[in-house]
Amino acid sequence: MAKRVILAVAGAGKTYHICHEIDPTKRNLILAFTHENIYNIQKELCDAHGCVPELTTVSTFDSFVYHQLVLPYEPSIAEHFGCPEFVSRGICTVDPPPKTIKNSKGKHVANPLYKKKDGLAHYVTMREQYYCATLSELVLQVKKNRESLIKRVAARLKMFYDCVLIDEFQDFREYDYELIMALAKQLDDVVLVGDYHQHSVSATNNSGKPFKNKIGEVSYDDFVTNIISEGFTVDASTLAKSRRCSKDVCNYVSQKLGIEITSNGDHSGAVKWIDDNPYSVLDDDRIIKLVFQEAGKYSFIALNWSYSKGDTFDSACVILTDGLDNLDSDKFNSDRVRPSTLNKLYVAMTRSRGDLYLMKASTFKAIRDSYIIQ
Repeated sequence: MAKRVILAVAGAGKTYHICHEIDPTKRNLILAFTHENIYNIQKELCDAHGCVPELTTVSTFDSFVYHQLVLPYEPSIAEHFGCPEFVSRGICTVDPPPKTIKNSKGKHVANPLYKKKDGLAHYVTMREQYYCATLSELVLQVKKNRESLIKRVAARLKMFYDCVLIDEFQDFREYDYELIMALAKQLDDVVLVGDYHQHSVSATNNSGKPFKNKIGEVSYDDFVTNIISEGFTVDASTLAKSRRCSKDVCNYVSQKLGIEITSNGDHSGAVKWIDDNPYSVLDDDRIIKLVFQEAGKYSFIALNWSYSKGDTFDSACVILTDGLDNLDSDKFNSDRVRPSTLNKLYVAMTRSRGDLYLMKASTFKAIRDSYIIQ
């Protein structure tokens, strides 16, 4: 049985690799976290094969879980929770009630609306709609005659698919990740593709396994060890070179952030500090500005560091935060930067296929007011 994790660097072409390497004569199931990922996969499949191959299915992970793992087994779910008459009425994206809430004094207290995990009400609304956020948790919970639902689900999936591929695997956390690992143990051919250093970048889904544990952040080496223990082989060479970033940019990222990334040499571009003449870049609409947060408040074209994930620009300017103002110094130590901040900076610094402009926070603060939209 083939179970592989392909570890990629930024701009290495994760989606390109998946779409161009699949066998179109096989029954492939390609999963991703967001609808934008799905759009990119479908576009890349069309570029590679002229269309989405007839036997290949592309789906968001949530849609896959709902349609393939929950709905076909609803009678078993109802039986597991002692609710034989239950019939669902769709799905909703509203978050379920949290276990605790803050009272008027700011103290965390038990939430009376919270339902325990051993009851169906934990997973469905009062309107009998499934909470999208608890779908994976639900599948992992259900058993029939002491047999996990996972085994039945996997047996059914093998009837319809030869290979399961998951793009941007670093976006999956907690129960989603647990579900993927549980299914992988039962399936014959599973491929996960992603970039360890782009985890904890999105605005949501940033806590818990496999990248955080009770002690704290899980290091790259420990993550590789853990994924091997789950039965996967790790490929860190196939997508080890960036097809987007220049040699100079990759070298600078490796040197400053301590993240190994090399270039395949497709593009040229230099790292340029612009503190002596910031207006030349801020006033140039051809250069995308990347700020840590609140990009919409500025008159220039900008994106938040984390929101730029997956994008490619001809050139980009990264406006640093206070704690990173000494990035140009030989004394800069990436170990002193919060891992989530470092990952977001890594994303921002690897968006350009050309020049990468860098601006200190102190420089931007001095002129920021003239660019804030009133």
